[in-house]
Amino acid sequence: MTTINSLDDFLQALDANPSWREAVRARILGEELLQLPVRFGAFASRQEAWNEQQQAWNEQQQAWNEEQRAWNEEQRAWNEEQRAWNEEQRAWNESTTARLDAFISRQETWNENTTARLNRMEGDIGSLKGFYARNQVIQDAPGIAEDMGFEFVRVLSNIDLSRMAGGRLDRDTLRSFRNADLVMEATDDIGTSYIALEISFTADRRETGRAMRNAEFITQFTGRPARAAIASVRNDREAAVVVESGAVYWYQLQDRTPNPE
Repeated sequence: MTTINSLDDFLQALDANPSWREAVRARILGEELLQLPVRFGAFASRQEAWNEQQQAWNEQQQAWNEEQRAWNEEQRAWNEEQRAWNEEQRAWNESTTARLDAFISRQETWNENTTARLNRMEGDIGSLKGFYARNQVIQDAPGIAEDMGFEFVRVLSNIDLSRMAGGRLDRDTLRSFRNADLVMEATDDIGTSYIALEISFTADRRETGRAMRNAEFITQFTGRPARAAIASVRNDREAAVVVESGAVYWYQLQDRTPNPE
């Protein structure tokens, strides 16, 4: 039997009895510390595997970094080319804008001149049509009176109309009445009558209104019947309605104007 009286006796007893030593170690260290070497070995193995994987990843990353650096160099070169192209494009845009502005300015001037010429041509053509229409009506005056059931007597002059008004109209109205396109004196079974006629290539409300007004003035001034009439190649919608009502007689002219083309 082993007798332990001192620490040395205890240590010698542990050295002599390995099972005692393991029992004391387990009692002092506990299970967690006893398993630490095993766990550390497992951890070391896993760490080595991870280190190998990390090394492989690092090598891949380095290769990718090399590719990225090469791509960056290419991108920088491309950027330089793009900046140069942008400068050329800006210069071209400025030049093109200047040329375009100049062209637009010339085009606007040309458009204005062309519009003015066309307006003059339209006015000239309108005057020419009016001349032909008036000339045709004057030539056809006896026939117009006959078509309306009268016998032609004469065409009244501006002086005749001024005398007829006898100072009963204000200056502006007299001027308009005196400048009537055509006023004819005619006769029928009841005696003297008048025809107040307005001439236009295309008659509208203005012509029918002037003809009816002039006819009313003539009846007021003379006490004799007066018919309103228009002579035109065609009528607009409003003039056609007045003609259809019978308030104004329509003498249709033939379109004999020369072709402006």
